[in-house]
Amino acid sequence: MIKPKVLLTDDDIDILETTKFLLSDLYDIETASNVSDAKRLLYMKDIDVAVVDLNFEGHSEDGLNLMDHIQSEMPSLPVIVLSSDQDTKRVVEATRRGPTDFITKDEESEESLRSAIELALSRKKANASARASFLSESPLIKTMLQKVDRVIMSDSNAPILILGESGTGKEYLARYVAEKLRMKMIAANMASIPKETAESELFGHKKGSFTGAISDKAGLLEQAHNGLFFLDELGDCSPAIQAKLLRVIQEKEVLPVGGLAPKKINLRFVAATHQDLEKMIENECFRNDLYQRLNTFTFRIPALRERPEDIEFYTRSFINELTNGELFRIDPQGLQIFKNHSWPGNVRELRNAVERAVVLSKRRMLDQETALEVLNKVKEKPKGPTVTKVISKNDIVEAVKMAKGNRTRAAELLNIHKVTLHRKIRDFNLSHIIERASVGRPSAQA
Repeated sequence: MIKPKVLLTDDDIDILETTKFLLSDLYDIETASNVSDAKRLLYMKDIDVAVVDLNFEGHSEDGLNLMDHIQSEMPSLPVIVLSSDQDTKRVVEATRRGPTDFITKDEESEESLRSAIELALSRKKANASARASFLSESPLIKTMLQKVDRVIMSDSNAPILILGESGTGKEYLARYVAEKLRMKMIAANMASIPKETAESELFGHKKGSFTGAISDKAGLLEQAHNGLFFLDELGDCSPAIQAKLLRVIQEKEVLPVGGLAPKKINLRFVAATHQDLEKMIENECFRNDLYQRLNTFTFRIPALRERPEDIEFYTRSFINELTNGELFRIDPQGLQIFKNHSWPGNVRELRNAVERAVVLSKRRMLDQETALEVLNKVKEKPKGPTVTKVISKNDIVEAVKMAKGNRTRAAELLNIHKVTLHRKIRDFNLSHIIERASVGRPSAQA
């Protein structure tokens, strides 16, 4: 059995060795007597819990520096403070950073530390199993979730309708509802189910009801009995499917294809779509009676561009997930380019961009060059603070090389106006380098 890996960081070697001896029966212990070694171990080892002392006498960095580093680079790593620090200010600063637990060194600290580690591991496991929960730093999302919670805690069993653009996290919200209700969830995406088999997939079929129906089959709705059924891309349902769904919601029963008698089912119905259902009703593409049954509780998930707080939050979370805690830095210029992007594909597009960055970056960093590359060198202008003030000489040289001497293209890569690029080339005295990069570039006529 693989033991959880715990990092102990303390400037007192004797305490390190003693604590390691006392905990080695349950945990795989790594030790560091300074912050620099602790950072190196965090990158080299797959650490499950970090135990940090605050006071590192005579060292340039203390436990607060290490906690800040962990929060920045590995935000999901649980941190336990084990300290006898008498500096009240440092203790207060540590508690503000939100450690998993704070333990004072004394004769009973071993038992307290074991309990704290076990609690941290159980929380980490719970967080990993609940990854589908709707995590967000956006006030808009948090307000929406408060309303969702009120609906969940009520006695109502009415359907829930989730609206939002593709990639905003509609299925995540449905899973959030299922977890809160402690229900199993069965999902169906109407955009991915072939129209010719959709009725059988949802409602099931009886043996011999059509060619290939060699036995009875329970549909997804029946499989969701006593649970939650999530129907994604509701707007893609055919008129026939819509009529049968209305019966499911109204009568709480399902009729299989080829069946003569309906089956009673008990489930919580949640549907989602990125389409404008009211407009579809006007165009006679969607049933108004079904819509009225569904919109008792309607929640719209804001697009990612409407919640800029989540761009940085998800970027850091995805990097931490995709690198398994290994070193991958986030440069302010690269992050700013992400923040300036409109993200038409929302969170799904952001995750794909982060994954490409982790794979493609030679410097193991989300810097300006990597951000522009993974966003397919977008041409949109910055919406937030401009990045031109922090563009370095090396950035310009790299952009011109990538553009093969084409200054207009280089300006696009740097996300600045070409006039600004010309001025910076002059200011940095880079004309001779630019000319070398232009050699061999095909002429406009060619």
